[in-house]
Amino acid sequence: MKIKNNSHLFVFVILFTSLIAFFSKFALNTDKLFYNFYSEQLAQEQFEQLIESQEKWAWLGYVIIPLLILIRSSLVAMTLSIGDFFYSIDNEDRAYEQPKFKSFFRIALLGEFVLLLVGVFKLLYFLFVKTDYTLIDLQQYYPLSYINFLDLDNLEPWLIYPLQTINLFEIGYFFVLVYGLHKLLKNKYEKSFEMVAVSYGTGLIIWIGLVMFLMLNMS
Repeated sequence: MKIKNNSHLFVFVILFTSLIAFFSKFALNTDKLFYNFYSEQLAQEQFEQLIESQEKWAWLGYVIIPLLILIRSSLVAMTLSIGDFFYSIDNEDRAYEQPKFKSFFRIALLGEFVLLLVGVFKLLYFLFVKTDYTLIDLQQYYPLSYINFLDLDNLEPWLIYPLQTINLFEIGYFFVLVYGLHKLLKNKYEKSFEMVAVSYGTGLIIWIGLVMFLMLNMS
C-alpha cells in the first residue's frame, strides 16, 4: 500500500515508534533496571524522590515521540531543501521549479522506517542474545555500530554518541535519502548522492559536534 499523504505517513511512523518503545519497556523490564541502578547510587530519600518523579512523568516519554520525529524529519528536510536550492543555481539543465518542502519532508519520513529497525534489533538482541544486561548496557549498546567493537570503559563519555553514529542503519538512512532525492528530482543517482552527502552530511556533522560540545561542558 502506497501512502501518499504526509500526515498519514507521519502517524504511521509515530505509531510504530511508540509500539516499539512500549513493548521494549515491558519486555526488557527497564523499570526494574532503573530502580536497581539508582538504588545503589543514591540515598534512600533521594531514591524515593527519583522514583516518584519517574512515575509522575512516565507518560512524557510517549508524548515527546511525535515532537522528536517532527523535529528530526523537519531538520533533515531543511538540509535537503537547502542543498537542492544551491545545486539548482548552477544547473542550467533544470527545467522545473524547486520541489516544495513537503516533498523533502516525505523523504525524511520514509527514512524514519530505517531508524525504526534500530529499536527492533536492540529489543531482539537483549531478549535472545545478551539476556543478562544492565541499564548502562541498554543505554550504550547500538546495533550494528562500530562502537560495539570498542572497550567502552576506556572511552570518554563525550565520544560515545559520535561513535554510535557510525553504524549500518545510518548508512541505510543515508541511501534512502539519496534514492528519495533521485526519484524526486529525476537527476542522476550520483548527483543525488553528492547532494545528500553535502547537505545532510554537513548537518549531521554539525549536530554531532553540538552534542559533543554539550557533553564536554556537562562532564
